Amino acid sequence: MRLLLPLILGCLSCTAALSQNKSSAFRDTLDNAIDVSRYLTEMKGLLPVPIIMTEPAIGYGGGIALSYFHGSIMEKGNIPDITSGFGGLTENGTWFGGLFHLGFWKQDRIRYMGLIGKGNINFDYYGPNNILPEPVEMNLDTWMFVQQLKFRIKETDFFIGARYFNYNGTNTLQLPIDIPEYSGKSFDSELSELSVMLDFDTRDNVFTPSKGIYAQLKGTYSDEWMGGADFYGRLSGVLLAFGDLSEKTTIGARIETLYASENTPFWAIPGINMRGVPAVKYQGNNVNLLEVQLNYKLNYRWEVLGFTGMGVTAPLDDGWLKTNQSVRSVGTGFRYLLARVFGLSGGMDFAWSDEDFGFYIVMGHAWAR
Repeated sequence: MRLLLPLILGCLSCTAALSQNKSSAFRDTLDNAIDVSRYLTEMKGLLPVPIIMTEPAIGYGGGIALSYFHGSIMEKGNIPDITSGFGGLTENGTWFGGLFHLGFWKQDRIRYMGLIGKGNINFDYYGPNNILPEPVEMNLDTWMFVQQLKFRIKETDFFIGARYFNYNGTNTLQLPIDIPEYSGKSFDSELSELSVMLDFDTRDNVFTPSKGIYAQLKGTYSDEWMGGADFYGRLSGVLLAFGDLSEKTTIGARIETLYASENTPFWAIPGINMRGVPAVKYQGNNVNLLEVQLNYKLNYRWEVLGFTGMGVTAPLDDGWLKTNQSVRSVGTGFRYLLARVFGLSGGMDFAWSDEDFGFYIVMGHAWAR
């Protein structure tokens, strides 16, 4: 369900041309405001979807996805299967492309996701625990393959599932020295990981929740016999909680903890993932973070929000890294209720951390899972 969110970007590109037509699929019959609920429920066939990227680690960029809907929500009675091809590039030379398929089977009792993609990613690498005094330019030239399957446990709010992830490519580190003949250090790398996960979800809305809890426990295993780089494991836990403070104010809290064992390759060590913090800038074998967000409703369609968070990375007790690193972030943003039937809002967030700034186009909640 989470990957339905990019559809809204495609809908918005059509809204301006249709907004004067009060009976169009982009107007809500309740208040005649711009709304894409009807469009999403009746949509089937091929839909081009623009992709807009604002991640500080790779720069600004864009692309397009061509998504095929196997029927409509009204025909299926639930979310239809979706097949999509996508591609894009950013200002720093990063590019990517691939295919994915989402399946919602047996009246949403089984959820499937499969992806194959090719990427050439450029970013500044700061090392585990931000240990390097100056970042090293890094390039990942890689193929990725993902297979994931989840099953609802009877009539409960629990899902149990498994995921296989394979990464195969070449990593290039460009040391920050001014020697024209030096071309950097390249080496082949491969990840072959099997994960099992348990999800619990009581949110009132998976897109923009205001009440309920989402929790996930996940364990990941890799070994050389699977084709991976080494024998290692990772554990992660996520807790998202939402509630009302008043008629107009809601609060959300996010707690996340991640652990990677000693032999985890440095390109697979977890990092702090928060708005305003460039991806992979802060990595460590132990990562913990806390975020809090307040939303205030201005009227039926519009709301403003503020958020703050803190993340901490730490080395293993017997590891070669001896220092902890922490980063704080603060930000603000706004949302507009785009699809009343689904409770889906969209807008922008602006976030600052200790040394960085980022802005983000957000569909649904920034913590969408």
